[in-house]
Amino acid sequence: MESTCRGKKFQSSWKLSPPTVDLERKNSPVNPYYRSVCAWTTHPKLTPPDVRDDDGSDVVSVLPEFERGLNFYAKSCSCCFRETPNGELLDKTISAKHRDCCKEDWARKAAYRKIKAKAERAVKRHKIFLIRGELPRLKEALEARGWVQKYEPARTRPLPYGVAASSEAHSLGDITQADGTLNEKAVIFALLRRRQPDFIWDCRNDFVEWHRGLGPNILLNKYQRSFVYTSKLGMARLLRGAYWLHEENVSSVLFPRSYDPSAERRAFLDDFRLTAAAGLLKWFVHAVNADENILVVDLAERRAIPISRLEFAAERCQEFVDVATHEDLDVDDRDERSSDEDWDSFLDDCMAVLHHGAGIDGSLEQSREQIQRCFLTAVVTLEKLKTVDPQYEMSGMRGIWILKPSHLCCGNGIVISHNLKDILRRVEEKPKDYYIVQKYIERPLLIKETKFDIRLWYLVTCTFPLTIWLFKEALFRFSSKPYTFSTYHEAIHICNTAVQEKYNDEKRRRQRRRQDGGLPEEPADSRSLRDQGWDCEKLNEYLKSIGHRGEPYYDLIYPKMAEAIVLMMLAAQDHMERRRCSFELYGADFVLAEDMSVWLIEINTNPRMHPPSSRLTKRLYSNVLESLVKVIMDVPMDACADTGGFSLVYKQNVPDFQPYLGPCLLVAGKSMTLHEPPRRKPEKEKKANICGLWSDSKQRRARTDPPMVPRSREPNVVDLIDHLNAARCTAAN
Repeated sequence: MESTCRGKKFQSSWKLSPPTVDLERKNSPVNPYYRSVCAWTTHPKLTPPDVRDDDGSDVVSVLPEFERGLNFYAKSCSCCFRETPNGELLDKTISAKHRDCCKEDWARKAAYRKIKAKAERAVKRHKIFLIRGELPRLKEALEARGWVQKYEPARTRPLPYGVAASSEAHSLGDITQADGTLNEKAVIFALLRRRQPDFIWDCRNDFVEWHRGLGPNILLNKYQRSFVYTSKLGMARLLRGAYWLHEENVSSVLFPRSYDPSAERRAFLDDFRLTAAAGLLKWFVHAVNADENILVVDLAERRAIPISRLEFAAERCQEFVDVATHEDLDVDDRDERSSDEDWDSFLDDCMAVLHHGAGIDGSLEQSREQIQRCFLTAVVTLEKLKTVDPQYEMSGMRGIWILKPSHLCCGNGIVISHNLKDILRRVEEKPKDYYIVQKYIERPLLIKETKFDIRLWYLVTCTFPLTIWLFKEALFRFSSKPYTFSTYHEAIHICNTAVQEKYNDEKRRRQRRRQDGGLPEEPADSRSLRDQGWDCEKLNEYLKSIGHRGEPYYDLIYPKMAEAIVLMMLAAQDHMERRRCSFELYGADFVLAEDMSVWLIEINTNPRMHPPSSRLTKRLYSNVLESLVKVIMDVPMDACADTGGFSLVYKQNVPDFQPYLGPCLLVAGKSMTLHEPPRRKPEKEKKANICGLWSDSKQRRARTDPPMVPRSREPNVVDLIDHLNAARCTAAN
């Protein structure tokens, strides 16, 4: 009873209601990442120097046509409005024509002063942000906190910020629009053209590095060179040694085996061949247990392969088991290894059986007896293989592999194939390290015969100590067509949003209803799964309906996804930039197998946040960005602040004591007292021998004594710098 209550309580905390955001916050704090401001905020009686209520005339640039002083209206014409030193107007009796002219001019100048005051206030509080892309919800969340957006010309957006400055912005339009009103974007651009933003969000996929001239207090949404661990090839290389970071219930991952075919051709060939051999045995055992007609008597009607192919496959799988269990140490099989010609012939027959409906040759009289013996051997061999192959269930029996461009995204360039020659041909047509070859998950968990994957967002706010925030809600991405092996079409096998949008049935139905004059809405059950808006709660209920106990999503799936993300980032920690004012939002993609195992597919460094593809993604994208602003803006000021949909899933424990990493060995202790007093040396000799054991206390430090290591600097950097400085000083002396 208690466990049931706890489960319901945990489940209730996962209700997918949109997070509440206080968009009308009156007392918006200063930028928490600007150190000089934050230092003053700890003293309530002192006014921060950057937030004083002065005129701020030098805070922003000015527009000369709007900065002509208070006497401008007095010198223009006798019919204009007059302005007192206090800013009040002195009305006069003037003609209607001149009154309208002056009103428009006054309205433009009043609007300019209002925009300028807002910009000055944001500059003083260090709240200028720049978005290099389109994220309307992030813009709204920041502006609700008193931030002001800085704009840039379209021609400089593809470049790293700061490498090309421009004082003109023709892409933003003229300052005065056609109707006589001010263009706020152009005015703000002119006012802030010489000001660096305090927060930059870059939506580019080809991000490489920032210009070195950016200040240390500027908040960035990227870590430099993140492609080292987020590219498909880099991720696969890091996860190969990630077992050293495994910790039960903290960090673990299941990742399909992957290869760089240009550098690991032999390893990929061996894995492909072994997978094909195991797949043939799996097919054979499954067909016999299902009482399928696999024997071919008339070879003219149907292609058949000899029974020796089954024996060949069983022998190769047994060799793999012997190697994995170290039973091959005393066996010299150099002369018994199969040649490439034997493997090519076997793969052709294997492909004919698994993909083209071929059978086993049963024309001979002894065929049935051989098949019975092969069946018993195959069952025993597969049981052994299952104990040594951790990806046995995921591999399936069709030998399908997927080729992914390492540095592309949005499902571009992905190829699925079971033909070794076709895979190698495609690899040779591309440059080195272009493709990564990955074992395809042939037995995914299906919902109503449809494949899906899970996109989970997480946020890294610090790389040392590693701090990871995980978003509670997930995005379920469904394919448009039922799952089948008859074709490898992208609408069936690739669940990426950019790919599936090309096959959006709901959009076609809306267009058809508009063309036909408005048809009634279709029942919800008749819509595709992509249009039904599946979320965590709905998946959890579906899994319970097919026989899973408890709360399968919250108890099994979500914790495994969190552990995979933690281990992945721990493996990448050495390659991540340690910058104080940087963070990054990632999107992790997972696939569930039939046995409910959770497989990490890839990590996206620039997950899609705009435009939304459905009502569900519109709500999720908004919730993610609003919660992100809460985490990066509120948590540095208040550790107990509301974090919206994000929850702290991992924070690395870093001890204060740093291990010895170099020549800076420091020894603390007391001096020894000798029984006999030392012989006093002459004054000249005493001054010369500053390295003596009984030297003066001020000169007790020897020339070769290593310098003290500052506690705030890393030992591996300090050792090299201080060693070079000491060597340079010694050489100069």
